[in-house]
Formats: sequence, structure tokens, C-alpha cells
Amino acid sequence: MASKCQLCQEVFASRKDLVTHERIKHRNNKIIPHRKSLLQPPLEQITFYQDAFIVLIKKSLGFNRHSVGTKQVSINAFPENIFVYLFEHEPSFRYSVVQRKYLCVFQGEAGKQRLKQLVNYDYWNIRQDPKLKTIEYVLFMDNENSYEVSFSWSQSEFKENEHVFYCGTATCKFIADSGEFSEQ
Repeated sequence: MASKCQLCQEVFASRKDLVTHERIKHRNNKIIPHRKSLLQPPLEQITFYQDAFIVLIKKSLGFNRHSVGTKQVSINAFPENIFVYLFEHEPSFRYSVVQRKYLCVFQGEAGKQRLKQLVNYDYWNIRQDPKLKTIEYVLFMDNENSYEVSFSWSQSEFKENEHVFYCGTATCKFIADSGEFSEQ
């Protein structure tokens, strides 16, 4: 079955060819063909999902050596319009029309500061244990490297009895690290 690129109208023999075309020709796409159908979410709803990410990230931060490393938190049934509202104006925002997937990446100190603004909370990325004097945090920088925190949204579908069900999932991937702190 022929597939048509919604961005440049080129026609391809298969969906696989269209996905390859989009990955090569439209790698940094920010155009969302259905953008007008995504309504402005109410502030209460935006705040709810900002808080949900903060809670999930903080819960994934622990206080022992085994809790460091790559982490991922996801929220199922995450509304597409909220993801777009939060991230569409960011320089790293990307949209794959064929895969119906968004990606937005934050890196280094600038990314850390920008995420503080986006989630509206300065301490979203750290968790302290005063008794153990330990801190676990989302890693953005160390002595040698800069690290990424990525947010993505994808739509999955489930077909049953000639009915198609859709669900959006937002995911945050990051690296957690820990250390000791002293109260001064």
C-alpha cells in the first residue's frame, strides 16, 4: 500500500520506506500537521502532569549505590496536547509524523535551568536524605561530561473487534547519580 509523506507529499511504496524518508529528510521536523486540533490545556491540567513527572522522578531517586545509573519514568494516558504545550517551543523539540512520536532533549547546565522553568520547581531533580547526609540527583554535568535528559511522547494503538484504541505515553529518560552533602 502506498504511503504519502504529510510534510512534502512524496509518495512511497511502503510505510517502511516512508519512515526511512522521514528519518533522513525530515530529521529535525517541528511541524505538527494536526496542530490546530490540539487544544490549549487548562492550567490545572498542565500543573497536574508537571507534578506527576516530579513525583515519579523523585521516587526513582534512591539513596544507595545501586540507585545510580540510567533511569526511565513513564506516564500512560498522557495527553498529547499537554506534551506539545510544554515542549514545542524548545530548540530540541522534534516530531515524527509517521511514528506519531515527539522528542525533546535537555543537556548540561542550560538544560537543567530550562527544565526548572518548565516544571515550575527548582528542586525537581534532587532528593536529599538528611539522616544519611546523602543526595541523589538527575545528572546533567560532571567533571568531564554533559548528560541528557530526554522527554518523549508516543501513541500506541490496540485493535480488537474492528475497533482501534489509542493511548499516549510520555517518558523521561535520565541518568541518576548520588553523593554526600554537608550542612553548613
